Amino acid sequence: MKILIIKKKLLVNIILSIGLLFSIATLIYFSSSKLKSIQTISPINISQNKQFDLTGDGKKDTLQILNSQNKIDFIINYSDYNYYLSNQIDDKLLFTPNSHFEPKVFLNDISRDNIPEIIIQGSKNNKCVSYVFHWNKKNFDLIFSNNSNNIFGILDCKNSRTPKCYSISSSEGLTSLNSFMLINDTPLDISKEALTLPSLDSVIQFIDLIQIPYVVDDIPDIFTSSIDKENLSLLWNLDKDNYSYSFQNAFFYDYKWTDSGEPSSLRWRLSFEKSSLKGEANAKTELILLLDLEKDASSYKINVIQKS
Repeated sequence: MKILIIKKKLLVNIILSIGLLFSIATLIYFSSSKLKSIQTISPINISQNKQFDLTGDGKKDTLQILNSQNKIDFIINYSDYNYYLSNQIDDKLLFTPNSHFEPKVFLNDISRDNIPEIIIQGSKNNKCVSYVFHWNKKNFDLIFSNNSNNIFGILDCKNSRTPKCYSISSSEGLTSLNSFMLINDTPLDISKEALTLPSLDSVIQFIDLIQIPYVVDDIPDIFTSSIDKENLSLLWNLDKDNYSYSFQNAFFYDYKWTDSGEPSSLRWRLSFEKSSLKGEANAKTELILLLDLEKDASSYKINVIQKS
């Protein structure tokens, strides 16, 4: 009888242990899936990882950055051949060095052909410039470039619709908006259809808050009521007595959608030039801020602010 009771207790303990492990594994899986869905597109760190499949053949290609003679170029080694992305530029100059505005590379499959497009933002002669390159089975074609707009983003980037790319100037607003889709290896201009840009108004107001040379007492209605107070405290911890901030560029994308297909959540990556007011004239660094915005009635409000 005692042996039977012990065996029953052992069996119960085993079942409980298995159930607990299953619950933990399920929690980790869904937490991981949620994190991946939010962190859809981030700039790659070439110093840590240079190997990516950029041609869709299942093999890793090497992406390298070349900085010499006051020029910055990107080289892709594919099948023992070096592709210099600057060769696609009219003046053969991709970027110029800028210590507080270094080029950022994003990879995203805009064409939905399982081959990522290469999106690069950086500085050229102290002006913001953006490029998009597409592998056409023979070469990396330049399908988009702009040296007047400082914001680039993608909507419908991970849903069932064809992704749309947007380029806009933070100072000129919607009058500068350009938009395109990549259909059958060819960019299709849809700028005439792009009348608005979700979350732009709130982001521009946030940029103004960072750039303004003093600490504000009242903040605009661009934040959710549930935003973490520590996130919000960043606005009062920029030490504006000693530093000034100037907006450089931004990259954005959506990662959640309503039942009707509208973006319900977006992430913005903002770059600012941080300058010392009391130190050397060239004492400049880059400040990166990440914003998450969610749809709130007819507008979008910021619910997360992070330093990167």
